[in-house]
Amino acid sequence: MPGRSLGEGRSEESPSCYSSATGRSVFAIEFRPDPHRRIGFPMSCLCHHSLDPLGGGELEAPERLSIGFSTADVIVTGARLGKLVEALREHSLEWVAALDPRYAGTLGRAPWVAAIMVARIDRPAALPG
Repeated sequence: MPGRSLGEGRSEESPSCYSSATGRSVFAIEFRPDPHRRIGFPMSCLCHHSLDPLGGGELEAPERLSIGFSTADVIVTGARLGKLVEALREHSLEWVAALDPRYAGTLGRAPWVAAIMVARIDRPAALPG
């Protein structure tokens, strides 16, 4: 199972941008755009998702994962996000957290999440995140 996020205290394991449940389905997905905010959505409200390349420089986030819920759209940018899509499809994705870019190269083949933006449908002019 992936290591803890940086917001959960010190860990000897590598920092991680996500956690997935092994062998069981989860009720909700929690998004952590920064260490102080957590935004959750029930899996039953998941409508669609798409993973698209963004292009850009080596240090920029090369992929965009768009996740549509019935009440909000979530945009996750980063690298190697295919594993998040697999966990999403298997209903095992527990949480996703943005991680400082300095850790992007240290994660090996693990996903790196640069940013998370949430646009709630009931708040059309909502702030990013």
